[in-house]
Amino acid sequence: MRRAALFTAFLAAMAACTEKQQKPMENLAHDQEIVRGASAAANEVVRAAPDCEAARPLIPEAYRKLDEAAGQVEAAASRQILDTLRTQVDRVAQLCPATSAP
Repeated sequence: MRRAALFTAFLAAMAACTEKQQKPMENLAHDQEIVRGASAAANEVVRAAPDCEAARPLIPEAYRKLDEAAGQVEAAASRQILDTLRTQVDRVAQLCPATSAP
């Protein structure tokens, strides 16, 4: 009888742990799709960086997608990824400043 009680307690503890672990994993799965879109936009900017004429028009869209994604992600790791992507876009924006009309 004591073994049955211990086994039942063990199963209950395992179920509680599984539920706690499942929520962060669901957050990451949800965030993955959001980060993927922002990452694609940021990567376009970085790939175009050697040609400022090609990179400049991509920068505002990358910032828009990064801002949008930042408002939707839930996991801390996803926020860190977005911060890194923003830093990359910032570097290209500094290298290729917007030209002002004369």
